[in-house]
Order: sequence, then C-alpha cells, then structure tokens
Amino acid sequence: MSKSKEKKSSLRNVAEALKWNFTIFKKYRLRLFLMVLFVIFQRLFELYMTTRVGSIVDLALEDNVHTLIRSTAILMGMYFMNFLISLFNGRFCAYNFNDMYNHMELITYRKIMDASWSDLTDYHSGDLMTRLTSDIKNIADTTNGLLSTIVSNIIVITGAGLYLLYLDYSIILVAVLIAPIVLISSRIFMGRIYSSQKRIKEIESDIASYNKETFNNIQAVKAFGLGDVFYSRMENLEKQRMKADLRSNKYSMASWGLSFFTGVIGASVCIGWLFYRVHTGVISFGSLSVMAFLAMQVGTMLKALLHMIPTIMNYVTSTERVNKLMKLGDEEKHPLTDEEKKFLERASEEGVSVKINDMHFNYRNGYQVFEGVSLEADPGEIVALVGPSGEGKTTMLRIILGIVNACKGEVYAESSGGRMDFGKQTRALISYVPQGNTMMAGSILENMRMVKPDATVEEIEEALKKASIYDFIKTLPDGLDHRLGENSLGFSEGQNQRLSIARALLKDAPILLMDEATSALDVASERAVLNNIVKSDPRKTLILTTHRPTVLTMCDRVYHIQNKKISLFSEKDIQKLMDEF
Repeated sequence: MSKSKEKKSSLRNVAEALKWNFTIFKKYRLRLFLMVLFVIFQRLFELYMTTRVGSIVDLALEDNVHTLIRSTAILMGMYFMNFLISLFNGRFCAYNFNDMYNHMELITYRKIMDASWSDLTDYHSGDLMTRLTSDIKNIADTTNGLLSTIVSNIIVITGAGLYLLYLDYSIILVAVLIAPIVLISSRIFMGRIYSSQKRIKEIESDIASYNKETFNNIQAVKAFGLGDVFYSRMENLEKQRMKADLRSNKYSMASWGLSFFTGVIGASVCIGWLFYRVHTGVISFGSLSVMAFLAMQVGTMLKALLHMIPTIMNYVTSTERVNKLMKLGDEEKHPLTDEEKKFLERASEEGVSVKINDMHFNYRNGYQVFEGVSLEADPGEIVALVGPSGEGKTTMLRIILGIVNACKGEVYAESSGGRMDFGKQTRALISYVPQGNTMMAGSILENMRMVKPDATVEEIEEALKKASIYDFIKTLPDGLDHRLGENSLGFSEGQNQRLSIARALLKDAPILLMDEATSALDVASERAVLNNIVKSDPRKTLILTTHRPTVLTMCDRVYHIQNKKISLFSEKDIQKLMDEF
C-alpha cells in the first residue's frame, strides 16, 4: 500500500472506529457530551487564569502593593477552584469508564455465548480472552477520554490563538507559516503507526493463546522435559512483539520529532517577533508574559495531541478486533410456538426418541463427515456409536445438540406429542457429558448446581450415587463444599468423569449424550454407572460414544461410523470387536 493510501485508510479507520463505538455506547452519549462541556469549561477557565497573570506582572512593575496582593489572592482562589474541578472531573471519568467497560464487556461476552460454534472455532480461546479484556478496556478508556481531550485541546489552542491575536494581531503571520507544517508533519507517519499497532495486537493475541496452551498442558511440558523448547518459542514471540512495538515507537518519535522541530522554529520566530514588539512599545511586559504562557500552553496541547497518535491507532485496531467478534453469526433461534412449548413439556415428562434420516453433513472447510446416514434411539435404550477416531462420533453428538446443523436430511426429536427439529431450543431435552474434564474451579456443590440452580442437597447426592462417586465425596473433609482447583487438580480423570456424569444426571433431561465419558473408568465401574442410569429412569434415551467394546453387550443398538457412513452392528459384529479388543 502506498503512503498516501495508507494515510487515507488510517484516517478513514479512525472515523469508522469513532462512529461504531459511539453506536455501541449510545446510552452514554449524554454523559460523554457533558464531559466534553465540562472539560471545555475547565480549559477555558485555565485560559482565563493565564490571562490574569499579565495584569499581575504589570501591577508588580507599577509597585501597587495593595492591588497586587488582592489580585494575587483572587488568582490563588481560582487555582484552588480549578483543583476542585479537576478532582470532580477525575472521579466522574473513572465512574464513566468503569460503567462503559462493564457494558461493552458484557455485550461482547453475550455475543460470544450466542455466536455460532462454527464461527467461534476460527478464534483461539487465548485470542478471545485478549479481545474480551485488553481490547475492550482500551476501547472504553480511550472513548471515555479521547473526545474530551481532543476537543478541549483544540479549544485551548483556538482560544489561546484568538487571545494572542487580540493582544497582537501580527502574530497571525507566524501561525500561517508554521501551523500547516506542523499539521502535515504529524500525518506523515500516521499510516505506518496504524499498521504497527495492528501487528502488536496480533502478536499479543498470539502470546495470550500460547500462554494458555502452555499452562493447560504444563504437566505434559514438564513430563517431556520441554521447558526449554516452550521458553524458546515464548522468547521468539516476545522478540516479535518488541520488534513491532519499537517499530511503532520509531514512527511515533519520528512524527513527534518532526513536528517538534518545526514547532521550535516557529516558537523561536514568535519569541523574536514578540521581543521586537515590546522593544517598539506596541505591547507591554504584562502582555508579553501572558503571550509566553499562552504559547507554552499551545505547545503543550500540540505535544499532547501528537502523542495521542499511537493511542488513537491502538484504539482503532482494538475497535476493529472487537467489531469483528460482534459480526459473528448467531445460532439459529426463533420464538417457540405454543405447539413447540407443549412438545418440549410432554417430551420432558414422557421421554423422547432421536431420529436421523438420510443426513448429510460437512464442515465449513468442505470436509464431508456424513453422507446419507440414518440412526434412531428410543426411550429406555442405550445406543452406542463406535468407529475409528476422527470418523464423526463426536460430530454426530454435536448435530443432535444443534451446535452444528446438518446440510441435508432430517434430524429431529419425536414423542407422542409430535416432533421437533434438533437445534438450540431442544437442548432443554438433552444432558451432555463431553470428552475431557469440564468441571469448573469452585466447590462441588457449585459445579452441580450449574445445571440446576434450585437443586436440593438430596437431589445432588442422589445424582452422585448414580454416578458411583458419592462414597468418595463423603470421605472429603468438607464434602460437597470441597473446592476444586483449576482442571479439578487433585482428582483423578475417572473421578472427574463421574462428577461430570452426576452433573448431567442432575439436569434430569430425557436424552443423555456421553462422549467417551466413561473412558477412564474400569469395566466394572463403567457397567455399574450405565446400569444405574438406565434402571433409575426408563424414559431416558442414552447415546454414547466409545472406543471400548466391553460395554457394547449392554447396548440395544450399536452403530458403526466409518467412511462417511453408518451401519448397524449385529451381535456377531459386536462379539468380533470384543474378541479383537
């Protein structure tokens, strides 16, 4: 991209970022407007105090002690009032920032929760966390202070300039010569600063993602002695971040340096001209003092505006990253009809069958998983899905959950009350035990009540008994109040699986999906848990995936998934599997 196009693009991005954020922060517009007015008032008040300095200087030269003391006391009172105004403004800014930060974080978090699972898979969880925290914090902080800072600085520069013209109109000649040079020099590197800030954000997300991967697998890292390897990769990422940051700093300093250099030349010319005007008696020493103070304030404001360029570019890149999340597609959802509500109620009470007919499915990358497959599972049945890894067992459960949607064919729940296509709103009929550890940091009681907030202790204990984990919980000093660490540190994989099963059973949904949920249990425990589930609730439809054939003799049907097809296993096929195992 050429330099001119890069500059135009960055300016357009700034405008688009401001427009989008002021739409998101619509309910805060009045506050932001009042904040701008308040800061403008404060800056004008400070400007007025500066003009009072000139009269004090003239009074000092006239040796009018009484009037000098009174004017000085008034000026000190004004400074104290300005101090109080600054305290109030700082407090109001802090309150508004936190409110805006919370608002944007919550709507973005809600968006992630509602977004299509397929769309979310494009993002690493570390990247999502970076966007949800540092990017949103940057947006709220900059939006809260950006407009008031820019407007107030421009007001000070304009007000000071007008007052300088009032004191000596000839100063406009210097402004006409110098101002365009300062403005042009500040824009020369704007596009490069923007691209550098964008690169920094990308690397910071990579670092967050890498850290999350490292800490989630720290046990394996230590076991394989990979500490040095992981450190080396982290060191390389930090070098990339530092390189991008220094690149941004280089262009920021170049922009500021060029502007500062032209400003110094302008100030030198201005000072020389002012001394000449004093020497010729056109202006007084008091006016010279005021003009010097005003010129210093203008210089300070210009410096602040120039230093904001990297902040503004960082703000733009953060806005683009969060805006991209907000554009994710939502899961399909529609208001439930009365008929659908009745179906869900009846299905929850009576049980529900899972029906899949001539179903085709492929992921967004074009990879086809199923081609014209069919299966069914009815209340009171245990149905197993077996087959090689990567052939679609977990994908089948995702389709039933409505996390992904079939491209063709029928996927629906059926009961005496009718039928309803599986999707987001049929998840009320499903309990799910996914692969891996899904217990959250917190007490066992809190983890259980995630799926049923009003569950009694008796109900929780009953679910734990069905999952064959209650006897172990009783041995813990604090029982159900025992707190789990991150990834349930201290519990075995089998214990975590049983807790996950107990939580799914507590939901008491008519369909139970278990994805390798008993893989860490011994054969006897596995069969005992499945027996408990079936015997305790004959209306439940249980679908499980497994690599171990030891449980298949308990199943009413076993479906084999391979080569995009599903076939029903006979007793002979099951026995052969068990013999090979």
